[in-house]
Amino acid sequence: MQKEIKHYLDQFERFHNGSARQAVHELRKKALKAFEEQGFPSTRQEEWRFTNIKPIAQTPFDIRAGKVELEAGELEPFLFPGWDKPLIVLVNGRFDRDHSRNWQNIPGVEIMPLKQVLDEDKTLFNAYINKVVQDHETAFSRLNLAFMHDGVCLHINNNVQVKDEIHILHLFKSAEQPLAAYPRNLIIAGNNSDVRIIETFHTLGTGITFTGMVSEVVLGENARIGHYRIQNESGEAFHVSNTAIMQKDNSNYKSVTFTFNGKLVRNNISTTLNGSGIESTLNGLYLAGEEQLIDNHTFIDHARPHCDSHELYRGILKGRARAVFSGKILVRPDAQKTDAKQSNNCLLLSDNAQIDTKPQLEIYADDVKCTHGATVGQLDDEAIFYLRARGLPKKKAVGVLTYAFAEEIISGIEVPEIRDVIHQLLAQNLGHEIDFTEQ
Repeated sequence: MQKEIKHYLDQFERFHNGSARQAVHELRKKALKAFEEQGFPSTRQEEWRFTNIKPIAQTPFDIRAGKVELEAGELEPFLFPGWDKPLIVLVNGRFDRDHSRNWQNIPGVEIMPLKQVLDEDKTLFNAYINKVVQDHETAFSRLNLAFMHDGVCLHINNNVQVKDEIHILHLFKSAEQPLAAYPRNLIIAGNNSDVRIIETFHTLGTGITFTGMVSEVVLGENARIGHYRIQNESGEAFHVSNTAIMQKDNSNYKSVTFTFNGKLVRNNISTTLNGSGIESTLNGLYLAGEEQLIDNHTFIDHARPHCDSHELYRGILKGRARAVFSGKILVRPDAQKTDAKQSNNCLLLSDNAQIDTKPQLEIYADDVKCTHGATVGQLDDEAIFYLRARGLPKKKAVGVLTYAFAEEIISGIEVPEIRDVIHQLLAQNLGHEIDFTEQ
């Protein structure tokens, strides 16, 4: 893949144009060198065995630094109805002040463009940038670091309970040529803080796009974060995200990842339970059709004793869609009294859909409670017959059972606006299979 790597080397100098704070640019160049040496992953590597990323590597994505203007009304379809809470908008990976609102005067919360951290805030840069994700690096996180330019820095002070959810809207405005963006988030929750964050990913227009996302999340003692991610980009979109979390004593992190669209989507989530009394929940719902590929990789590192982790992923596949789930739980020798549960269930709505699932436990402590499991199957014919015997047409019966399969994930959502959107997206993606109005 030397040609593909050279493309990024050429893009690097054009994109940054030699202007950056020295420490920032040195970090970028170090990441680019590591990428040049190791290149893109291949299916010969265990972590990428079921996911061929050649379509991404062989596409000559253009990486643009200029601001993208939105026309009147272009943003509206991607907003939650009636949303008057904090909204942060990123367009092609750039913080858009003109369309963001209600974000500058939240008591006890500091929000700034990541570019401001890179250019001005040496303290935050030195303390956090690439400190969490470096233990979970991939070729794509290295590319993000090499091309990092903007994103969101969200810093919640100690003892602050944020009343309203914060919506970060990532909008990709496509063009005639393939475009790539590498937004980066830094989320810091101080001791005894509480916040709920919603991230949504959308595409405006048609065209091939690539989102190479990295988020670094740090929770102080007794901090709580609810983190919802809804990925619904276009059918021509490639999306690879790396979310790395570091948790301290008695903190609670809950992530729910919803994946609905995209040609190839890979979600990497890694969390380190670096304290006692920690609770971590990683849940997800993914739906794919046609020839989509959705890959969810999770890693939970139980580094200290008396911690709980919960993981439930459910997938719905139709057409010739493929999915991958790889979930690893590591229990280190000092992590006694660990309680870890992991489950991945996948529903196949067609004979040509396929999933490769790999739940893993790696345990080096003896006083633990750990379970994992995976199920793959189709709808129960007896259940369909039961509903049809009570007057439901077959299509509606299939819809009822499919919806019930997804509802266990949806019912745990604490934000009504998200529940409504997920219900709508399920209906749109499943079509008649979930059309309860059909007679």
